[in-house]
Amino acid sequence: MPGEAIVAAGVRTGNPAIAAASGAARVGSHLVRERLQRPRAAGSADIPVSDREITSEWLTAVLCAEHPGAAVESFVPEDRSAGTSTRWRFTVTYNEAGRAAGLPTRLFAKATRTFSQRLTLELAGILTGEPVFFKHLRPGLDIEAPHGYHAGVDLRSGRSISILEDIVATKGATFCTPATPISREQIEDLLTSMATWHGRYWNDPELERHPWLKLPSDHFYNLDKLVRIEKRAKVGARRAEGVIPEDLKSNQDSLYRVLKRSLEVASQGPKTLLHGDSHIGNTYLTSAGRMGFTDWQIVLRGSWAYDVAYTITSGLAVDDRRAWERELLAFYLERLEVASGGRAALDLDAAFLAYRQQSLYPYFLWLATIGRSPIQPKYQPDEVSRGIIERTAMAVRDLDVPAALGGSS
Repeated sequence: MPGEAIVAAGVRTGNPAIAAASGAARVGSHLVRERLQRPRAAGSADIPVSDREITSEWLTAVLCAEHPGAAVESFVPEDRSAGTSTRWRFTVTYNEAGRAAGLPTRLFAKATRTFSQRLTLELAGILTGEPVFFKHLRPGLDIEAPHGYHAGVDLRSGRSISILEDIVATKGATFCTPATPISREQIEDLLTSMATWHGRYWNDPELERHPWLKLPSDHFYNLDKLVRIEKRAKVGARRAEGVIPEDLKSNQDSLYRVLKRSLEVASQGPKTLLHGDSHIGNTYLTSAGRMGFTDWQIVLRGSWAYDVAYTITSGLAVDDRRAWERELLAFYLERLEVASGGRAALDLDAAFLAYRQQSLYPYFLWLATIGRSPIQPKYQPDEVSRGIIERTAMAVRDLDVPAALGGSS
């Protein structure tokens, strides 16, 4: 994927309030200049953040560089939307050389156009995540996930863009929610992909060469600076009280202390590449029946169990998780050992303990999501948050997470 444009950030202050104020001032000044200049992208080093800034010249530069004579003649954007990023789908038309080269025609763009998008991703420490994942790591993975064709990030302005495969058009993808029934075969498909990338990058020195791949404990620290997870989770527990067992609500403070221990554990021992946000809402089903993962913005490095626990506890109905989870873990471990070339041969009982230890973060994260403050974006619909909270709350209770981490049950 050619044309990545990454500008190194300056030294960051250790004070969250000062860092936030400094980042806001810097990003804000860039946005003012952009509105006055109304930039249009032409070369591959440019980073457009809306379809209005994109030109056929720029698309030719980033999509056709490896195919002499190929050029983009036109493009049609559609389905614009905005959340933590600005998104749109578009169709590209090439000249004869481009068509002969089989260049991609159905594409999906994700960009940071607005002030809140840029500042949110910067303060959370994940602005570079997805663009750099698709540049450096995705090409070497044989998994069901979108292909990436270009990425650009400028950490000074917060501008970023990723140009990806439009899997709705190319694979007939439909995206999952907690209301989507997930079968045993489908969850095994997701775990097979997960074992593939976990095995490929198991204790791989390459992960150390990417400083943007944070440990779970460091990611939590960044996220907490932005969201104030403990406070927002208490609000979330009130908003979702109908789906949370009473004993969990009454132990919120002690569970939060256990959460911090859990994330420290996830940052120790053998490390691998983590999706980092592998809940069921970031999965999809293709028309051919394959399950895949999308939204790779929060890639991390740490314990395999961080990803696996998040997918199983958020993705399965409570009764299915209870019936299948140990067998699913054995299934995953077999595929992990193969994918790692035997480097990751884990004992099932020890692995089940690690799985239990990582089953608390999804619960708190989704409490904080539904418990957002009035000035925070609405990251997910409330029904999605409640669905995942209900499942992960029961997992925390069933798996006795405090006891798994050496605390009282």
